[in-house]
Amino acid sequence: MSKTVIIEGQTLTARKVVEIARYDTHVALAPEAMERMQTARQVVEQAVVRGDRVYGVTTSVGTKTGVPLEPARIEEFNRRLLQTHNFGHGPTAPNEVVRAMLVILLNSMATGRLGVRPMLATMLVDALNSRRAFRVHMWGSIGQSDMSPAADLALDLYSEVTLSSGEALALINSSALSLGMAAIAIDDLQRLLNSWTIAAALSMEGFAANPSILSPAAVRSRPFEGLRIAAESIRAGLEGSYILRSDGPRHLQDPLCFRSLPITFGNAFDSFAFAEKQIAIELNASQNNPVVSIEDDTLVSVANFDMLSLSMALDTARLALSPVVTSSTERVAKLTDSFWSGLPGGLIEEDSVGLPGFNGMAQFHKSLASEARFLAAPTVIELASSSHSNGNLDRSSMATVAARRAREMAELCRSLLAMELMVAAQAVEIRKADPLGASTTKLFKFVRSLVPYAVGRERVPHPAPLLAALESKEYDLSAVVA
Repeated sequence: MSKTVIIEGQTLTARKVVEIARYDTHVALAPEAMERMQTARQVVEQAVVRGDRVYGVTTSVGTKTGVPLEPARIEEFNRRLLQTHNFGHGPTAPNEVVRAMLVILLNSMATGRLGVRPMLATMLVDALNSRRAFRVHMWGSIGQSDMSPAADLALDLYSEVTLSSGEALALINSSALSLGMAAIAIDDLQRLLNSWTIAAALSMEGFAANPSILSPAAVRSRPFEGLRIAAESIRAGLEGSYILRSDGPRHLQDPLCFRSLPITFGNAFDSFAFAEKQIAIELNASQNNPVVSIEDDTLVSVANFDMLSLSMALDTARLALSPVVTSSTERVAKLTDSFWSGLPGGLIEEDSVGLPGFNGMAQFHKSLASEARFLAAPTVIELASSSHSNGNLDRSSMATVAARRAREMAELCRSLLAMELMVAAQAVEIRKADPLGASTTKLFKFVRSLVPYAVGRERVPHPAPLLAALESKEYDLSAVVA
């Protein structure tokens, strides 16, 4: 029987989002989630009957906050609220991103905090399990709810449904696009980071680097948890390698792109730990306004649509990857430069043609690394105009932009990782390094099964086969070296 992910509003993880969004894993609503939604809906309906002033439920929104809604025109208000926020144009979201958006919205409904009828959630379940496609535009959110993309989805999915009090606002006050993209991106980036430590071990063997940086003494002297994780991972990859012998390293002091490997990766591991924790909380938190409190039998006006925590988490992850990227570019440059590596220029044996070998790849690597560095720029420093909605909406988190940049960075990093692997494998082979570590031996064979050794009279192999293999393995090389 195929796997089913149970959605109950409290235990959603980035991995579960990926399983559903990317691999079409079946979903089901937990019975307690259905009961919670029904109870929450009763709280909303009782507030309407009492005539409570509730933002977006019994009153209008935005600049007309406080203007009471006529009960007979609630249906019209809901329909027009979706339409007036539907300005989507520009690029549309890939299918897996749209599916992630559906998962986030479904989980948010399951918490009961949105106060929508359970039937809206069951329609999301049906859409996911039937693999129904939706056209959702990526543009149109400053991180204070993904209103325009959410309107794209709501107008399509619920086109035949008469929305009740508060339901239209609950749908567009969602940050499901930002959070769905973030869940996919952080899962992919973590896998890339894990893989890169293994690739770095192969680069060390290609350079004949000094492994003293991985020693227990070095780790004890700077007790960061991430540094320990990085050092142990790289050291495990090198177990049995020639560079662990006293005559293995070529230098006492290597360039910092090699010598600082545990520090560079360690900082990324520590930063990712923070980012993953924040995103894990956000996945099961409320992003809507107002919030239905079943415990207090009331609706509370909040600013939960402000996605600063998500933006900061994604900014931190991207910034932490920037030194990983630039360090990789320097290793590729050093390995292809005969002055630094002690190997033939461009890692190609001399021939009568004088081709530059892997120097072209090193330049390509630098180009992508430069683009990745631009993507690492933080988004939380942006300031939206305070003139909108009479000055009420006077800040923004730019969460959707932060998530898009994280997703784009994952794509660039996959290519950067593939090219470092190719250069490291070429350096190892031309150096005739022997023996390699137990794990790096497997990694080397994996690379060679996809791209051949480059000899002088042949072109440098294209990275496409390696890129495809890395993508199929979700960027995680731990399975390769296991």
